[in-house]
Amino acid sequence: MKWIFLLGLILAAPGLALILRSNPRYIVPACFLFGASYFILGPKLWAAAVAWPLWPGLARGIEVSYIDAIAVALIASTKSVKIPSRLKLAFGIYCLAVLISTIVAYQFTPAIFYWWQLFRTVLLFVAITRVCATVEGAPIALISGLGVGMIIEAFFVAYQYATGNPRPGGHLGHPNFIGLSLDFVVFPAVALLIGSRRTLLPGAIAAAGFAVAVLGGSRATMGLLAIGIILTVLFSIYHRSSPRKNMFAALLALTVVAAAPVMLWATNRRSEAVLASSDYERSAMKEAATMMIADHPLGVGPNQYVLIANTGGYSQRAGVAWNEGNRAAAVHSTYYLVTAETSFFGLFGFVSILLTLILLGFKNLRTRLPDQTDELAPGFLAMMIVAAIHISYEFVFMDFILQYLFAVGAGMLVALAVRARAGAPAKARRPAKAGPLPVTS
Repeated sequence: MKWIFLLGLILAAPGLALILRSNPRYIVPACFLFGASYFILGPKLWAAAVAWPLWPGLARGIEVSYIDAIAVALIASTKSVKIPSRLKLAFGIYCLAVLISTIVAYQFTPAIFYWWQLFRTVLLFVAITRVCATVEGAPIALISGLGVGMIIEAFFVAYQYATGNPRPGGHLGHPNFIGLSLDFVVFPAVALLIGSRRTLLPGAIAAAGFAVAVLGGSRATMGLLAIGIILTVLFSIYHRSSPRKNMFAALLALTVVAAAPVMLWATNRRSEAVLASSDYERSAMKEAATMMIADHPLGVGPNQYVLIANTGGYSQRAGVAWNEGNRAAAVHSTYYLVTAETSFFGLFGFVSILLTLILLGFKNLRTRLPDQTDELAPGFLAMMIVAAIHISYEFVFMDFILQYLFAVGAGMLVALAVRARAGAPAKARRPAKAGPLPVTS
């Protein structure tokens, strides 16, 4: 069955590319549908040509998703754009570190699995950058589609909670996964809410994100959601001040204050003993990662952490509890995980990518585009800052479903810079007689 699915994807990619290339007006609706389907189909609609289902790492094979077919189609149906040189340099440094750690890795094949996942992520990033830089309406359509998907997730999370799941994770399966995904959806929606005439859908997206965060019960998710909304408002006012923004800023401030008791209730649903145990295990995992980093200056190899943490005795010496939930999980910090697997050189490259995107986001605040895409800049900057903080508490960022979201967010952020440099939207390709958004405003 999987080979039929993979063959279907191979045939679907050029077919979709032909349709989009010959009918550019379909590109914006395609972006919306891609975003709307992401949370439901993204974790499920994929197959592995080579599968290691029992491998303890996050990349478990040569996997191919329907998203990869969409990425190929979007690249084939849009014009190329110039990616900032600093970003390419930072990514090159990271790739060099991954290559070095692959050479010394204990297991070569799982490292190749990570390389394949990295390639797919870059492919999607290039596709999103190209379509959002050259097709007017694509960025807002993507955010709107992802927002609709998040609204659906909110209803599903509420159903899971009502039927007995104390910490629901929606279709992504775990509250830490869906909690991190909020960073890439909610803040751009809030930026549209306060900076444009669209109120209904962005407001619903923000409310859905709040519901998902509260029912998920993650302390980091709830705290960073509030911080991200505040940053979005401040950046938006700095970007382009207006009486409307000032009014919304006041309303959002009151909303955050009013929501504080609800967020405290969500946190207190987990007992003090559970919270203390969680904090201890996180500290123990970091201690294990620290010992591993000291013993392996070139890294243990991409996608190898859990194997080495257990077979090397690091988890045992650090006092990580002997159960599947802890011993089968990586250290709860992407920065520690990247350093352990690819060395400090890899950490330097990884952090360089994030800092380059954040600095590019600040630069976008000083640009002006004469369409509503301009108002997304504050949301993209807040998204990147909060995500950079959030991943210091989570390792799940290294899963493909969240790396895809990062690629989408980074691609839209870079696309704004490309459009500003090229004098867009005058040079942007406009879909013929197609409304920019298939949503209510």
